[in-house]
Amino acid sequence: MISLSTALKHYKRKDMQDEILLAAQDKEIVARFGDKGFGKRPDILKYPSDIIEQVKNGATSFHASEEKWRNSLQLTTPMSKKDADNLRIGWDLVIDIDFEAWEITKLITNEIIKALKGHGVSFISCKFSGNKGFHIGVPFEAFPEKVHGQETRTMFPDATKRVVNYLADYIDSKEKGFALSKKIIKSNEFNDFLKKTGKSADEFTKDICLKCGAGLKSEDKKQVEFICPKCGKSIRADESVKYMLCDKDKVYMERVQSPEKKTCPKCGGIKFGKKVNLFIDTLLVSSRHLYRMAYSLHEKSGLASIPIDPNKVLEFNKSAAKPETLRVSKFKFLNKKNVKKGEAGKLIMQAFDYRPQIEEEELEKKEYKPLDFALQEEFFPPCIKKGLKGLKDGRKRFSFMLINFLTNVGWDYDKIEKLFVEWNKRNDEPLREVSLLGQIRYHKRNKKKILPPNCDNAAYYKDIGICEPDNLCNRIKNPVNYSRIKIKSVKKGKRRKN
Repeated sequence: MISLSTALKHYKRKDMQDEILLAAQDKEIVARFGDKGFGKRPDILKYPSDIIEQVKNGATSFHASEEKWRNSLQLTTPMSKKDADNLRIGWDLVIDIDFEAWEITKLITNEIIKALKGHGVSFISCKFSGNKGFHIGVPFEAFPEKVHGQETRTMFPDATKRVVNYLADYIDSKEKGFALSKKIIKSNEFNDFLKKTGKSADEFTKDICLKCGAGLKSEDKKQVEFICPKCGKSIRADESVKYMLCDKDKVYMERVQSPEKKTCPKCGGIKFGKKVNLFIDTLLVSSRHLYRMAYSLHEKSGLASIPIDPNKVLEFNKSAAKPETLRVSKFKFLNKKNVKKGEAGKLIMQAFDYRPQIEEEELEKKEYKPLDFALQEEFFPPCIKKGLKGLKDGRKRFSFMLINFLTNVGWDYDKIEKLFVEWNKRNDEPLREVSLLGQIRYHKRNKKKILPPNCDNAAYYKDIGICEPDNLCNRIKNPVNYSRIKIKSVKKGKRRKN
């Protein structure tokens, strides 16, 4: 634990005070008082005397909000999203990577930074957290003012969650052969960590299909059956279990069933591997959650959280964070000076367009009896017609929505494939055809027909600019319903004429 004398010596330094106060602008700042926990909320730091007064009262570290506020002191608990949105002027992207195996933490941090650069983000900052991890930061000013027609400042925490989850999978994807997971699992440090702690690798990994990348649930794994020779009790277990003791008769049970061949329930694949949970803390991606400020001390390690060169994470040594020898770094954490406005636009757009199967899993239960004939395009709803003219943003979301619409209005997959190829040519930036056709083949193998997202799902309609409702749209909840009603009205009109 940090002593009062150590804390005072550190926080009385003018250079430390200057850095902390600079980073405190527009933020909610809360002090931590050792093992007693955090101080009152909301709170701010405005003057050097604010820091010293808190430290004299036992403060050992200072923590800032990811969100930026007009007036932090007006924050309340609880607080409605509407009120929070009215106070929020923006948010910084802060990604927290934390794991006991130090070299692995550095490796993951470096991969995230490389991924950000690959998405056109040049204004990246990084700091040592003060103990076992790193914080990667992208200032709010790097993001566009609006995303799919919505003010970016109001999209917290949804936008940051999507970006964090997108990056976590991007750096260790099926397309990359899960190379990062393989490297971690084979590393000496990871295996030394398991031996030291007595933990299993299964606690940090999940089984995945190497063909489609889907994670496997426990029930998807191969199982065997054990039967007690005395009482006849039967228990099923994972194939890795070789022996089992009957809890009633205290005798070894017979392993009587050989495991069947395991297949992926999504694509039928038979090759499987391990994907590492990348130790990226998503707790930070929540309203009013706090992160340790730069140059703030860490209660467990006694080290300071210091900004570092984002290009030299792999070379960083914790000795540079000792408070007694600490110097202010030329690197700043979340410094918005000279940031290129909107340079993170590609990143956030792709994060929102990423992995429509999440939505598909949510809709799996919404099975719907499709039409028994192919609906003519003239009966398509306005949103489908608009999207088919070509899109700039939201192409992956539209393709997910479109394929579910078409299969429910009687289109076969050959006809869908032809339409997709023609539609893709009309997009500002066409999707990769192999990916597009792969989505159709996956849908065909899956066989289940589910409805496209309902009309009130803004991410699929309003956000990508295809929601242009007519009078009929006000009466329906789903694009498929629109077409069904349209057909009925035409049939009624024909009957009247006859």
